[in-house]
Amino acid sequence: MSTKKYRKTAKADWYRTALVLFLFITVMVFSSIFLRPGCWYLLILIIITGTLLLVNWHTKNFAYLCPICGRVFEVSTLENFLGPDRVNKKFLKCPKCGKRSWVQILRIEK
Repeated sequence: MSTKKYRKTAKADWYRTALVLFLFITVMVFSSIFLRPGCWYLLILIIITGTLLLVNWHTKNFAYLCPICGRVFEVSTLENFLGPDRVNKKFLKCPKCGKRSWVQILRIEK
């Protein structure tokens, strides 16, 4: 079993996340400009695929810290996609204490 290390998010993590979002938005804009007008279904497919890749990237790189019991945990891609967000916080249910709260986002060290 691998042991992962977690740390608080730093300014470099914010820049990396902003870069990934910028690339995502750039691909969406250029796709909407350069696709033929009759190929609207390709644009929808590109948007769905890009969104899934973005959420999957976030799931693999970030974990969460429960403010109630102090447990660090990770979530599935679907739970990450469906959970409401605030800046540096996410509303999730802790698997240890079972309480829903605004948990702190942590970076997973590779």
